[in-house]
Amino acid sequence: MPRDYDAAVTKPRRLAATAFLSSLVVTLACLAVACSATPPTPAPSIARSAAPRSPAATLTPSRRPSLSPVPGAPSPTPAPTRPGTTKTEFGVIWDALPPSWPRLPGQSQSEVGSDASEMLVVKGKPVALARLLEMALEAKGWSVDVGSPLEDGSVVLDATGPTKGCKAHVVIGENSPGSNDGTALVYYGAGCPFP
Repeated sequence: MPRDYDAAVTKPRRLAATAFLSSLVVTLACLAVACSATPPTPAPSIARSAAPRSPAATLTPSRRPSLSPVPGAPSPTPAPTRPGTTKTEFGVIWDALPPSWPRLPGQSQSEVGSDASEMLVVKGKPVALARLLEMALEAKGWSVDVGSPLEDGSVVLDATGPTKGCKAHVVIGENSPGSNDGTALVYYGAGCPFP
């Protein structure tokens, strides 16, 4: 009787252990197969030149994809272009002023043309405006010479920039005697940098 008892009690344990071991073996076999699968081999590499090129650079102009603007995205800003130059009595000048040129009170661009780099409309007395421009240019490393007021009330300012060959000539005048509105003719030499 004890033997039948042992057999009855022991047999289910063996079945449970066998079932557990069977599932463990199947799981490990699946893992082994999954881990041993070889990854796809990469395509053979092509010898490249020292400088990598973008895919767009390898396309001919007719095959380059045309990109349409994304709605709401800012449009690309064109690269700034340098203005031309003009030969004047002062010398060769740029046909515009750079953004780094100091601003005077009430300054706006005049609609009247001139042979200067810029003809500006300004607010203030010529002597005071010349002193303001003198201080602003000296703060940027320029050497400035401000002349005495001329008979018509205008003031001439000559300046030499921090780079070799850079010079500017400015004539600040009143629109009418005693007026607070005036003009500033700025001759910005072509020897000066133009960003």
